[in-house]
Amino acid sequence: MTIVKSKKSQHILVLFPLVLFLLGSCAVSTTDTVVTLPALQTGSTDEKSRNTSDLPTTVAILPFQNKTTSEFAYRVVRRTMFNHFSSKNYRMLHWQDVDRRLALAGLDTPAAIQAKSSSELMNLLGVDGLMYGDITHYDKKFAAVYAQVAVGVELKFVGDKAGTIWEVKDVQKSHAGGVSTTPVGLLLNALVAAKHIYGDINLYRAADELGRDLAKQMPEPANLSQKRKPAIADVVHSGAGQYLSYGDELEVVLMGDPGLNAVASVDGMGLINLTETTPGNYQGSIKIDSSINTEAVSVVGRLQDSFNQTSSWVSPYGLVTIDNTPPSSVRDATAISLDGALQLNWRSPGDMDIAKYQITTAMTETGALTRPIETENSEYRFEGLTNFKPVYLSIKAVDHAGNKGPGQRFEATAAPDRRYGQATILTGALPTVISGINKLTPAGNPHQINNATRIDTGGVLLVAPGVKFELSRNAKISVLGELHIMGNSTAPVIVTDRSGQGFDNFLTIQTSQPVTVDYLNVDGAGIAVDVTAGSPLISNSVFTNNQFNGMTISGSARPTIRNCIISDAQAAGLIISGQAQPKLENNQFSNNQPFHLQNGSTLQLDARDNNWEPAASNMTILGDVLF
Repeated sequence: MTIVKSKKSQHILVLFPLVLFLLGSCAVSTTDTVVTLPALQTGSTDEKSRNTSDLPTTVAILPFQNKTTSEFAYRVVRRTMFNHFSSKNYRMLHWQDVDRRLALAGLDTPAAIQAKSSSELMNLLGVDGLMYGDITHYDKKFAAVYAQVAVGVELKFVGDKAGTIWEVKDVQKSHAGGVSTTPVGLLLNALVAAKHIYGDINLYRAADELGRDLAKQMPEPANLSQKRKPAIADVVHSGAGQYLSYGDELEVVLMGDPGLNAVASVDGMGLINLTETTPGNYQGSIKIDSSINTEAVSVVGRLQDSFNQTSSWVSPYGLVTIDNTPPSSVRDATAISLDGALQLNWRSPGDMDIAKYQITTAMTETGALTRPIETENSEYRFEGLTNFKPVYLSIKAVDHAGNKGPGQRFEATAAPDRRYGQATILTGALPTVISGINKLTPAGNPHQINNATRIDTGGVLLVAPGVKFELSRNAKISVLGELHIMGNSTAPVIVTDRSGQGFDNFLTIQTSQPVTVDYLNVDGAGIAVDVTAGSPLISNSVFTNNQFNGMTISGSARPTIRNCIISDAQAAGLIISGQAQPKLENNQFSNNQPFHLQNGSTLQLDARDNNWEPAASNMTILGDVLF
């Protein structure tokens, strides 16, 4: 027999060899093992009162007060009592209908219900009988090779005429042992092993035995037909604890009197015909249609005899949810650039049944998507990415039934500066004033600077590897805000003049805000870089063939110049003045005329950790310098 039909649960099929292997052995049931049926039940019934006159005709079972610590008990015990008491000669108002009417009246907790009188509740529910209940026991104890399970209740049955009809207290204990091989047992085994059933099956079984025991004692009116209704022992379905969708199959197994007609009903799906496969065991299934959508509905088994007497049984093992509606698109997806990584953030689409999110990537805008990465959070960090190499991402919401929403696709780029991904791309000639957060990419090469351009105090300019600047003669960039030139060894940022006319100055740094310059190549400037303030880091850069100086440093600036090449300057490679005091680390000074370095600052300069060609001497270095 194929037990689980859901495409999300096909792995359960492997359980049946295991179940057969375990036949004949003794097992104790936990949520990780096969289900064991009670080998021994012991009940302890204390009947406090009993009145069989003026019995009601229509009865509602109120929500029970849970005096245990188990949420599981609150969900299961009342439903199980409803199943058994429905076999009595009363018209029983369905427990879901009871809850719905109580909620509309603002009575959504047992305490609020208890505060109302019986007559008020009967009028509200349209019944003339009420069943009150307290759950007193719901626990499981392990001892040696068996488990002892206990379920207990206190019930009070009242009518509008007779007052208190019946009061009873009962605790049902079972000692679990053996393995069930009935169709119902096999289906329960599969559901437990797949973690689809909430709680412990032996507790379900003990609650079932308790309900069966109490139903035998419950007073009831005479049956006018004088014929016993068909008896149902259990109803199990494969949709417990799952979200089903198109293509899944819902299987139902009913155990009851043999030789009768059996069906199962599910709101929104209609009837499922059940066929008797072995005496007293009825099975059937239905394929989920794409048009069906239901939320938390009961599976009800029905058994009818030849006298058209019908008994109903609500499966206590869980409700059925069928969802064929995909979620909406995720909202406000963003990517924060990190060094070699991306931090993705988004907002849920608002659907209540989102189970997870799928993220796929592609290397080009129209390229094939990778195997999805799944997360239950509305954020994800991608590691191991190449800086400045675009990644094309798609994020989809997936609901519990496996329906996927539309993907939100966007481009993102890892970068050392986290603002890079959200920065505005500048194209064409640079504006005279740069404010806000902006970036330059190689896609806009060459980036022309036609006039003096200023990065304002609130402005940020991020320059990607491979960017090329083309300057007019009197053009330059003055930095009052932030500048980050992020070239690398294979893709430096290159500065040239336009049409061989030369240019006076590329960069003037006059800010105390963060400035980093990495792998910048400037050739043929009057002065490549002028630093008048702040502590910028200038590294791995090349300043060659400058008409005057490779760099000038003045004011009280404290830049760090590291691993740079300054060569072939015509009026000193580096000039320092004012109270400036740069840090010079492992730089190469070559063929600068007439000096490599000229220190006019009032502070001594330590230049010992650098390389010189021709060698450092009083002829090539001027001023108070250690070399």
